[in-house]
Amino acid sequence: MFSGVAPSAAGPQPAPMARTALALLALVLAAGLPARAAEATGPEETALRQLNDDYVKAFLSCDTTRFKALLADDFAGVLADGRVIDKAEFLREAQVRPDALDLRLHGVVIHAYGDSAMVMAAVSYHRADGTSVRTRYTTLYVRRDASWVIAWVQWTRVQAQ
Repeated sequence: MFSGVAPSAAGPQPAPMARTALALLALVLAAGLPARAAEATGPEETALRQLNDDYVKAFLSCDTTRFKALLADDFAGVLADGRVIDKAEFLREAQVRPDALDLRLHGVVIHAYGDSAMVMAAVSYHRADGTSVRTRYTTLYVRRDASWVIAWVQWTRVQAQ
């Protein structure tokens, strides 16, 4: 399984994390095609913006119940330190209150691609010791059974200015 491929009778099939990574790669490549990518507007954008707000509120309040509903069962994420985590690890880490005061989102962008969407934003906050922190995140949402769930998220540290 370390190769990212699980054997099956029909030949090698990507493991769940590999499928998610491949889906993200396909979306990133599709993002380079302006005719196919469009900034979400209307009800889709409203729903995705609300889910993004729910995600931030759940993060700040350690609401693992909300995260269980927001995250796909095959969720994968990359933390700012480079660790790759699954849904179970994310839920464990979400129980710890974040050291994030006055958290603010900047430049939230939403792009819809049929039954998938990307939400990107910059984040700034201060730690209790006064240290300024800036990150960026990209979240991949997929529509499953008529509901949006988070399949992938990646955080990247940005040098504070």
